Amino acid sequence: MGEYDVVCVLIPTYNEAATIGDVVERFRAAGFERILVIDGGSTDGTQEIARDAGAEVALQSGSGKGQAVREAVGTI
Repeated sequence: MGEYDVVCVLIPTYNEAATIGDVVERFRAAGFERILVIDGGSTDGTQEIARDAGAEVALQSGSGKGQAVREAVGTI
């Protein structure tokens, strides 16, 4: 990869506590260093689990996957 070839994995979430840790860990094991979870206000601990697994977490201000992607692009 070249000097500017950086990939950011974007994962929109809402109440994904049962799976998010494994998903983040698998991306990290595959060699992805930057993993951004955009969370839509989960109430089940999704944000904390994602952070503990090594992801950066941002809170989504709107709703829906499209909004999550738009907000994520502004942070990467």
